[in-house]
Amino acid sequence: MMLANLKDSRYALATAIILGIAHMCMFVGFDTGSFIVESVLYSVHKRNPQDMNRHAGYYAQAIMYAFNMLGHIVAPAALCFMSAKWTMVVGSLFFTLSFGSYIFENEMVIYVSGALLGLFYAVYNAGYSRYLTQISTVHSIEKINGLEWSIACFGTLVGGFLIVPMIQMNPNSTKPSLYKEYSDTQVKCMFGAFTVIGLLSNAIYCMLPTRKVKDCISSIAKDTEEKPKLVEIRDSITDTATSFFDPLVLQLSPHFFYVGLQVAVWLTIYPTTLQFTKSLSHSTYVITIYGMMFSIGNLSMGLATVPLAKRINNFGQTPCLILSMVLQAICFVLILISTANRSTTMPNNDPTLLITPNVPMALIIGFLFGVLDSTNNTNRTVMCALAIPSKKAQVFAVARFYQALSAAIPLFLSAYLTLYRLLIIEFTICVIGAGLFLRVVHKTKHHTQEETNAFEAFTNKESEIN
Repeated sequence: MMLANLKDSRYALATAIILGIAHMCMFVGFDTGSFIVESVLYSVHKRNPQDMNRHAGYYAQAIMYAFNMLGHIVAPAALCFMSAKWTMVVGSLFFTLSFGSYIFENEMVIYVSGALLGLFYAVYNAGYSRYLTQISTVHSIEKINGLEWSIACFGTLVGGFLIVPMIQMNPNSTKPSLYKEYSDTQVKCMFGAFTVIGLLSNAIYCMLPTRKVKDCISSIAKDTEEKPKLVEIRDSITDTATSFFDPLVLQLSPHFFYVGLQVAVWLTIYPTTLQFTKSLSHSTYVITIYGMMFSIGNLSMGLATVPLAKRINNFGQTPCLILSMVLQAICFVLILISTANRSTTMPNNDPTLLITPNVPMALIIGFLFGVLDSTNNTNRTVMCALAIPSKKAQVFAVARFYQALSAAIPLFLSAYLTLYRLLIIEFTICVIGAGLFLRVVHKTKHHTQEETNAFEAFTNKESEIN
């Protein structure tokens, strides 16, 4: 392979791009499908109320996150007998399976495939996190992660373009109504397309290179002793369980909880409000434009992360966190004043606090959500890699556990949790998580400096002896 002859820095960037493309193809169906899932299955419910629950879209997502939460307890153990690459291959196959399940419009099939996706999404995340640390060093993790993630989030842009002609297939989709309606043919065509692109992502994951860069983060290991596989698996699960109670991880957990809640908001809850609002229901392109602007925001921040990480010391830690808090506050205010309180739970034409729902506002919020998601992802990835280097996979798993838990809760409570309550809860957790995050950053820097000083003292002593 041509990548084998590249020096480490170029190899890492090239590999991050390939990984990002595979990730993007997988996210075409996952993100775009999550945008429309509640309104899609609500449309199926209106046609066949006895076969589909009115909130089946929310519940399918909630089941996926609930099983994803449980899966992350044991997912790192998969790395004991599978490489990072092949855990991603196996995990990505269940994304494709989940996309295909919606073609049948069967509630139980969707729930079961969602549960399987949740479990194997955890396996995918374990491999993905390990793979990133194999192509990154402590100094390059921010730019590698930023580049890969920004490419991955192009999936919403591709998905947006993909569903435009499929929305136009149904004349009722462009007529004013209380909510955005999808026909059976539209559902089958959209999720069929997601399935085909998912198969492409599976193929790209199979072709990923396995070479590690010199001094990569994954080379930091607490124990290099060979062990029987069963012992390795037992130790991995034990390490994951004990990581929940590590003081640093406990302090990071509110931030992880906030990130998961924010994912549920931008990925499913807010897009649903756009489709459940009468004044926007006739807009053919509102979800497409929202997804595109999210991609542009995420890409912009991802590309900006590379030069910012070079110019600003430890950009992925405190500076990124401050930016996240500012963006969260802006999004909180904009959604509060422009979205009706009941828009998360049912089609409505209720008044808003200040601004009538409109497409330009959806554009602005979509872009800000994209930038916010990128900064949150950078924060999480950097701190998971640096907080406890010897237990990277386990800390990533704990982070994903809390994220899945916090994403599942509002989706399970979708019939009762109004928008205003959700926004207040989200912003409160954001502030608490940020305060504790800063404490961990301070402790991590102090610990790293002590290790550096000890290493320099040891090196100087060795030089004197020689």
